[in-house]
Amino acid sequence: MTRVWPTLALVILVACSKPGVVVIGGGPAGLAAAIEAANAHHRTDVYEAREELGGSALYGDAVTAVPSAAALDRLDAASQPNAARTRFIQRLQPDVIDWLSAMGQVWRPLPNTAEPDVALLTPQGRGASIVVHLVDAAKAAGVTFHLGEKVTGLERADRAVTVKVGTRRVAAAAVIIATGGFAGNIERVRQRLDLADDIPLLRGATSFADGNGIDLALAVGATERLPSQVLLYAHGVPDPNHDGAAVMFMDGDRAWPIDREGAVFNEMKTPRGDSGLALLARPGSSAWVILDRQTIGDIQLWSVDARGFVKAHHVSQGVGTRGDNAEDLARKLRVAPEAVTAGLTVPPARPDSAHPLARGRLTALPLRLTTAKSLTGLQIDLDGRLLDASGTIIPHLYAAGEAAGFAHPWEAEHIDSTMVSGAILTGRVAGQTAAADLDD
Repeated sequence: MTRVWPTLALVILVACSKPGVVVIGGGPAGLAAAIEAANAHHRTDVYEAREELGGSALYGDAVTAVPSAAALDRLDAASQPNAARTRFIQRLQPDVIDWLSAMGQVWRPLPNTAEPDVALLTPQGRGASIVVHLVDAAKAAGVTFHLGEKVTGLERADRAVTVKVGTRRVAAAAVIIATGGFAGNIERVRQRLDLADDIPLLRGATSFADGNGIDLALAVGATERLPSQVLLYAHGVPDPNHDGAAVMFMDGDRAWPIDREGAVFNEMKTPRGDSGLALLARPGSSAWVILDRQTIGDIQLWSVDARGFVKAHHVSQGVGTRGDNAEDLARKLRVAPEAVTAGLTVPPARPDSAHPLARGRLTALPLRLTTAKSLTGLQIDLDGRLLDASGTIIPHLYAAGEAAGFAHPWEAEHIDSTMVSGAILTGRVAGQTAAADLDD
């Protein structure tokens, strides 16, 4: 017996030191991937460059669109039936909504008058609540977190990948890249969209969204699926307290938007990720949003860097242009008076979306192109395996979430509006695939 125990201890030591799964990025995609890998009994480590988990999901509503069978039929009738899109739609309910519900997440339905056959669900507690459930599930599965540790390089070998973390090198049997996109990297966005330096552009994501994970993958042979697919908003206002960042104007019906030549710019009233194309085509690629005295004191704007709401009045003190009346403001904006007076309410009518301005002092806030999401996406197969330029699988490497274009490989980008569900679903798939490949 005295000879058996040292041998057994050595076996245990060797088993425990065997390379496992490394997940780069602790947002919803990375957390979902880590849960799946750890639940499949693989040692799983998550490296997150920041000091907190959750990524951008911490700051959003995480509204999820779940198309019904009727909606799927409608989509197939409008375009060629697509097996990848069908798979995405059919897995949303069981693999995202029901999966999170089993963890304790509560959902509330939202009305969807535009597409009644598509259910809109919002998580109680918003995206931050989803993050809490994912973190708890990851801890229960035995995932190890390394916060404040940024992965700076990858090296491929025949049977493993070496992960560089600062001055350390960590051996991994599988690496899942889930670092998010590069919407916080203004220079990269300009390069991808070929935007000149004189076109105003604001950062619509926190600076940690720098594209680091995409660079890591490209350095080991990966490729981007849609290099110029970057979405821009048309409702960002410069944040006077954070250089280069945006505060997001969301109350379009309470304002009067015009472009630099005075033409009405209604596209900003529907804050979609592709609305920036409309602003890009306007003179100077910029516009104004005009508010009256009451509105400027009532509404709040979402600050990207402060990750919370700020009063429009405070923003206006730093970047606003004031006029004592419509004619005075028009002169300062160098547009025809009619461009501003068209937004005035005719007394005694109440303000509405067509004529939202009351007479008196007015304030114009500058609208700038603002980064939304980078959907260029590392090329992966439907199981999350990273591919090279020829479409060949790169062993041991996987990607999920915004780093993989969210649901682009599934042809489902127009279904998944906030992308959180796409991040979770692609994360789960990558984690399951990595675990299965290691088992094989």
